[in-house]
Amino acid sequence: MRRSAMQKSHHCLLALLCIAFSLNAQTALAEEAPEVERTYQLEWNYKRVHWAEGVTAGVLGVAAIVIELAPIEVKPRWTRQNAFDDWFQGRLIASTAKQQKYAKASDALAATSIAFPVLVDLIGMTLIGDRNKDVGLQVFAIQAQAFAITGFVTGVVKLSGRRRPCAASETGDTDCDDPNRSYFSGHTSMAFAGAGLTCVEQQHFQFFGRVGSPTACAAALALATTTGLFRVVANKHWMSDMLTGAGVGLVAGWLMPWLMHYRHDLGKREHSRKRHLHYLAPYGDTNSVGLSAAGAF
Repeated sequence: MRRSAMQKSHHCLLALLCIAFSLNAQTALAEEAPEVERTYQLEWNYKRVHWAEGVTAGVLGVAAIVIELAPIEVKPRWTRQNAFDDWFQGRLIASTAKQQKYAKASDALAATSIAFPVLVDLIGMTLIGDRNKDVGLQVFAIQAQAFAITGFVTGVVKLSGRRRPCAASETGDTDCDDPNRSYFSGHTSMAFAGAGLTCVEQQHFQFFGRVGSPTACAAALALATTTGLFRVVANKHWMSDMLTGAGVGLVAGWLMPWLMHYRHDLGKREHSRKRHLHYLAPYGDTNSVGLSAAGAF
């Protein structure tokens, strides 16, 4: 039983998040001269991450790694095939000689999708570029939460025991890792979680401007999609595995951060409250009496 590719992905992600935490801690401990006021280009105007969310993310992250590394023998409980998966499998699967190349390519693409929001958005643009410890801490916590949820859900559902296409093929593929952990694709779910984080962060912080940020989001989604398709082409997953993984990754990496944090734009709410501030006050003198109106617009 080999799980070297996914182990390396988890270890790589853990290392990247540790680096981000270290940089964030160093920035937090750095003392500025009292007479110098640092100005930041980035501001956190959204709902902040609660400490309970951080604890939950840590527990789920550890549980995901334990499930992935534990020598759990999963028996084949889901072996029936369907017309939908068979149709795509018959048209996309590569020849036996090329399947391993596509599998290795999917490893590299998945690692790139995971690393991009951590290396570029968090470490590069926030901690190094703007040196903003407050925004960096919030972005770090949301990223850790998204990856932890994705990894945990993926690991638990994989125990359902769906047989991989490489194990179900008549050729008897001997290079079929974890033959009964097909549903759903962990490469795809983690890649789309990274793409979702990239998109939601580019949407709200505009790291690369009005044109560059949407382009970065589109490129991240294309990269994640290619990752999933390569898993099908390599005969490692069914198309339904890939589609489910994409959905789980987007929910954890894009929808949940938006629902829980980014949609609560506190800065806009405060600005709107100030704009609509108005009142009436009486006035009078020896010649007249009446009401005065004032407001901020």
